[in-house]
Amino acid sequence: MDNLLEILSTPKQVGLLIGAGVSKACGLPNVEDLTKDVRDKIDNDKFKELLDDNDNVETILNKIQQLKALISGVKKVNELSLESIETIEKDIKETIFKKLSIEAPFDKLSDLVIWLNHINGENQKEVFTLNYDLLVENALEINDLPYYSGFIGNVKPFFIADSVDDFSGLYVKESWTKLWKLHGSLNFKKSKKGQIFIENNTNSEYEDILIYPSMDKYISSRKAPFIAYLDRFRKYLLNKEKVLLVLGYSFSDDHVNDLIINGLNNNSRLSVIAFCYDEKTLNKCIEVLGKYPNLSAYSADKKYINRTKSEFESDNNIGDFNNFISVINTLVNQKKPEMVNEIEE
Repeated sequence: MDNLLEILSTPKQVGLLIGAGVSKACGLPNVEDLTKDVRDKIDNDKFKELLDDNDNVETILNKIQQLKALISGVKKVNELSLESIETIEKDIKETIFKKLSIEAPFDKLSDLVIWLNHINGENQKEVFTLNYDLLVENALEINDLPYYSGFIGNVKPFFIADSVDDFSGLYVKESWTKLWKLHGSLNFKKSKKGQIFIENNTNSEYEDILIYPSMDKYISSRKAPFIAYLDRFRKYLLNKEKVLLVLGYSFSDDHVNDLIINGLNNNSRLSVIAFCYDEKTLNKCIEVLGKYPNLSAYSADKKYINRTKSEFESDNNIGDFNNFISVINTLVNQKKPEMVNEIEE
C-alpha cells in the first residue's frame, strides 16, 4: 500500500479510529494534559501515596475503581475510606468534565466527516472514537449528516445494546454514520436504576457521567455501551474489505490494540493506516502492529510499509491532524495541492 494519496482519494469502505490527538488539534486537552490537571486537583496525600509517577488519568481512575471494590463499610485501605475515595473520584470527574466541555472549534472535524461521507459512497460509515468530548457530534450535526450511536428516544435517549450489534432494518438507515464512543462521553449518564441515557440539558452534572476508560467498563453489564461498542469494533474489523484510518491515537489502550490485532489476524482484506504525530508514536504503533504486512504508518519523516521502516519526505507532518485534513480537503476538491506535491511515496 505505497500510494497513500490514491488510497485517500479512491472510493472504498473506510472506517475511522480517532484518538485524543485529534481533540488536541482542535484545542482540547489530551490524556497528558488531563493527567496534569487531575494530579493538580488531588489533594489527598494518602491517595497520592498509591500513585506511580507514570500513572495517567486512565490508570488513576482504574485505581479508584479497584479501591472502591476493596473497601466496604468501615474498612479502609491506606487510611482511605470509601467516602474519601468517592470524593476523589467526583473531583476527578468534575475536572475532566470542565476541561472537555468548553467550546472548541470543530471545523477540521467537519472536513473529516464530509470526506468520510464522500469517500465511502454507499458503503457503511463508521467512526470509533476514544474521546469523551462532543466535537464529532457537533461536526456531523452542523453538516446535516445523520448519525446513530445506539441510543433511542427524544427526551432522554436510552441505550439499546441490540441496536449496536444489529442496526439494520427498523433501527437505522445503512447510509447514516455510525458513531461509537469506545471510552464513553460527556453526555452519557447512568441513572440510580442503572439505565444508561444521554443527557444534553445540563452542563454541571458530572457525578454519574460515563466518561473514562476505567476497568469498570469492561466488567459492567452488556447493557452498558462500552462492551457493546467494543464488540461492534471487533465485528467491523472482521467483515469485508476495509481500510481503517487511525488518527491521533497513541496505541496505549490494550483492549483496542487487541481488537485491531484480531482483525489483522483474521481478515486478510483489512488494511490499517496509522497517522502518527511523532516518531515515538510511530515506534509504539510498530511495536504493537508491526508484524502485519497490511499495516502502513506515517509520521513526520518516517514511514512503515510492508514491515519496513524508511524515510518519508514531506515538508508537512501528515501525522498532524491539521495537515492530514489539508490533504483530504484538496482531494475532495479534486485540486492538485501544494502539499500533495510535497509528499513523496
